Amino acid sequence: MRNILLTGFRRTSSEFLVKKADYQTMILPNDKVLDSQLLLAELELQHYEYIFSFGQKPNIKDKVYVETVARNGKNSIPTDFDYNKLLAALKTEKIAVHISNNAGTSFCNELYWNVLSYIRSRQLKTKMLFLHIPFCKNITAVEAFFDKILRVIENY
Repeated sequence: MRNILLTGFRRTSSEFLVKKADYQTMILPNDKVLDSQLLLAELELQHYEYIFSFGQKPNIKDKVYVETVARNGKNSIPTDFDYNKLLAALKTEKIAVHISNNAGTSFCNELYWNVLSYIRSRQLKTKMLFLHIPFCKNITAVEAFFDKILRVIENY
């Protein structure tokens, strides 16, 4: 089994998804500074081949947004995660997917930016991808949706 870490934010749909996983997981406290500090401290202790970070996005239903870029003002860092294979697997599971180059302006993007910056500056081989999922109330069949996403990661 590959060395994979899944992260989610406390009290969000991403926490419920991540808690179902059979991988190493981190539930982040929803604090712009502390979220990154905790994940970066984990990366100091343990090498991961892949990091899948999940956040929730309002106003989407039964869909996954694959975030391709983290931004800091006018600067951007594209992920070097090869997500095309993941997109195909999500579609095979009949999960609607949207490719996004805007991880938001708050917690999700902040975490993505800080971790991608860290990975690049230390020339780690870790591949990170941020995915937005709907609020639980916007998922028709929550358990089935989460199971499909975790199956995609397992088969990646």
